Amino acid sequence: MSTKHDIWLHGIGTAVPERSYSQEFALEFMSGLSTYGDSERRFLNRIYRNTGITKRHSVIEDYGKPVDQYEFFARDATLQPEPTLRARNDLFVRHADSLSARAVEVLRRDCPFEPADVSHLITVSCTGFSAPGFDFTLVRRFGLPTTVHRFHLGFMGCFAGFTAMKLARTICEADPDAVVLIADVELCTLHFQFKPEQETMVANSLFADGAAAALVSARVPERGGYRLAGFFSRIIMDSEQAMSWTLGDTAFDMTLSAYVPRLLQSDIGEIVRHAIDAVGFAADGVRLWAIHPGGRAILDRIGEALGLDSDDLADSTATLADYGNMSSATIFYVLDRMRRSSIGGPVFAAAFGPGLTVESAALELVRPGG
Repeated sequence: MSTKHDIWLHGIGTAVPERSYSQEFALEFMSGLSTYGDSERRFLNRIYRNTGITKRHSVIEDYGKPVDQYEFFARDATLQPEPTLRARNDLFVRHADSLSARAVEVLRRDCPFEPADVSHLITVSCTGFSAPGFDFTLVRRFGLPTTVHRFHLGFMGCFAGFTAMKLARTICEADPDAVVLIADVELCTLHFQFKPEQETMVANSLFADGAAAALVSARVPERGGYRLAGFFSRIIMDSEQAMSWTLGDTAFDMTLSAYVPRLLQSDIGEIVRHAIDAVGFAADGVRLWAIHPGGRAILDRIGEALGLDSDDLADSTATLADYGNMSSATIFYVLDRMRRSSIGGPVFAAAFGPGLTVESAALELVRPGG
């Protein structure tokens, strides 16, 4: 039975750029660049065909156009010089405004709420900066109160969607009347670079663009939703070199070690046990698994560590196939798919980011009238 102290994620809205491309097209595009020699092309062929990704979306509209019609990349077959960091961030500012608004519009259809009721707004992104940012645009676009409390979670990486939900839960526990709107925008493809380095090529093969919105409050949902039972954070010690996200000369630079899946595999069992014990779930009571699809290897390793089969990770696998890795926004896509395809029950959810940090949550998917 729920109580007035339970905190709920009521609804989810998602939005992706109109431009999409197949993973096969991405492989052909990258393989055609003069930056890469035969050994790099063999590496590209191997990793692109083993990502588990079918399609991705991007705000960059040059893909598929003749070179002389490029607007973002240099109008040269080499794509040199690459776009400046300023040019990338300018595109982020423009599209973050529009994509976040589209995600909130979808959320309002999924979970009707009065903008005047929103007391707190949490925005999330690690792929661009601006002030005022897309939070300010959302306030004006939807008529949120000018007194709304705004928080921005920036440059945290793939786990920041959990940080946003955790902050929203904390706010609602402190103020049961609070209504918290989360808006998450990640435009990862803006930072694709063409350096012949394996870590850069791996990142280019995985990441994509997308936005998500969610509503959190202590109000008992009439339409069902996710009860936010508990959140947990774990730093895997001596792993900070395995994944990082920094400002480079022309873009944000991703460091992504091939050892990340193995590091996660060795720790995930203990993390799950701690999370479910802390909220009182039965040891074998977790019915649903919302794992951030950072890549196929990550899902495979976690599945092995936890004894999960393909059905257990179906929502994560399908999200990866349809959208790729959209950094922190991705977990909302997994949860959105899960609530539409499952009958409900206890959920373990997790994502991973620079540190190496694992953020996890124990949730309960409750159906209307449940």
